[in-house]
Amino acid sequence: MDFLIVGVSHQRAPLDIREKFSGRDNLEELLYQIQVGDGVLNELLILSTCNRLEILAAGQRAEEVRRAIVGSLAAISGLAEEDFGPYSHEFRGLEAAHHLFRVAASLDSLVLGEPQILGQVKEAYRRALDHRRAGLLVTKLMHRCFRAAKRVRSETTLAGGTVSVAGAAVALARNLSGGRLSESSTLLLGAGPMAALAAANLKKNPPARLTVMNRSQDRARLLAAKHGAAVRPWEELEEALAEADLVIAATGAPHPILTSERLAEIQPGRADRPLIIIDIGVPRNVAHDVKRLPNLILRNIDDLNEVVWESRISRQEAADRAEAIIGEEVAKFAHWLESLVSQPTVSALTRKAESIRRLELERTLSQHQFSPEQAASLEAMTSALVRRLLHDPLVFIKSHQPDDEPACPGAGESCRPHGRCLDSLRRAFKLEPGRSPHGQ
Repeated sequence: MDFLIVGVSHQRAPLDIREKFSGRDNLEELLYQIQVGDGVLNELLILSTCNRLEILAAGQRAEEVRRAIVGSLAAISGLAEEDFGPYSHEFRGLEAAHHLFRVAASLDSLVLGEPQILGQVKEAYRRALDHRRAGLLVTKLMHRCFRAAKRVRSETTLAGGTVSVAGAAVALARNLSGGRLSESSTLLLGAGPMAALAAANLKKNPPARLTVMNRSQDRARLLAAKHGAAVRPWEELEEALAEADLVIAATGAPHPILTSERLAEIQPGRADRPLIIIDIGVPRNVAHDVKRLPNLILRNIDDLNEVVWESRISRQEAADRAEAIIGEEVAKFAHWLESLVSQPTVSALTRKAESIRRLELERTLSQHQFSPEQAASLEAMTSALVRRLLHDPLVFIKSHQPDDEPACPGAGESCRPHGRCLDSLRRAFKLEPGRSPHGQ
């Protein structure tokens, strides 16, 4: 069985492409409906965050699976493949495993070392289990992925410094305000996870006044109470904008909530005070043409590179160590993957030996009169005999991997690749052809 990852992320796709793949409540439900002919697609996992949408799929014919995934991405985004294809990425086999491990360890994140992505990967796996789309391969891959991420966090200092998109947004706000964030009146739009992270980072660099606004007043009150902020009803948005020096927009709205028309209306009442808006929503919370308004500074999530590069450079040594850990864990997964090649041979050899044992035992029992105790003894003795005879061959099959280069029984030649030795064993014992779980 082959496996691959297809997706878009901040690494190659600009914001105007990425936002086409986000902001829909039923997005994952639509993607989990992907079907490819008669069991060709076996396993599926969807990872959807503000900066990426990636689909991990395992199936019998990778190209058919890929076409189905790309077709689904085109359908949900409204873009033709030729429009988003240049901005997408694709990895297969162990390269896909390596990419996934790097994502979970936050080596592929906009903000290097941010911890939120691991929780998002774990949640993606939970949803795959809920949809019954995670089988043997995806389960083993994810468990090894989580181990790799845990090692990176415990064995390196990768998580030092600014470690979230929201934290980078606050750092950018501080830079844009000329270091006078403590004097500003700050308006936080949204009360979800990203807004909560922004509020937590603002608490470390408190503005003169922090106001939280959200369509759900109850959620706004909860967030404000936790961080000592004020709350205003959503209906007072224009008044709040007129009073603010800084706006951080982090709502989950599927379309812009701050338009040039809305902001132009509040400009006359602001006198000469510049308004800084940092939009970390995907899709964008602020219309792109807003940046043409006078006395207004607009930055979006792709502009955070202004502040994350310094942090990235300072943690390069930790990143190098993390990359080495990822390599080690991918190698362990590859070893497990190669071991699947042996399983059909092990099963076939065991089945054949048991079939012969059972046939001969029944023949003996039918030709002689044995007491129940004697028949049980014969059953136990023949079972033990088969186990003893199979022990060495099975140990040989399970323990010799492709890099071991063992000698083939009676052939006196190298068994590399591993499948060559297994073929010899199948021929020697006249076993039926086997097929490994991942298509070897």
